[in-house]
Amino acid sequence: MNFRPPPKRKKVDPPIPSSSFLCSPGVPLTVIRDAELNTMRKAMVPETQNAHVIQRIQQAKSYAVAQAQQDGSTANFKIFDSPFGNFMVPVIPTRAELGG
Repeated sequence: MNFRPPPKRKKVDPPIPSSSFLCSPGVPLTVIRDAELNTMRKAMVPETQNAHVIQRIQQAKSYAVAQAQQDGSTANFKIFDSPFGNFMVPVIPTRAELGG
């Protein structure tokens, strides 16, 4: 079977109006203001989404730690973040770290 994934597409943002565009005759000032507001709105959305994602990651970390402690884990562990989820990995000390 020759399975080919669909081609990837890039999202292209509209060009930022240059100073020559802002001064062009025949363009109403309200159109320019609307374009600037739309550009600002698009820029603000990812920051809000990123803050929400960071909060969800922190909640998932806290939940994972609480669950491990509830299950009786007394060991040290590291938490690794990835786009696919959070991973808790136990840290096993070496003999040198134990002082022996």
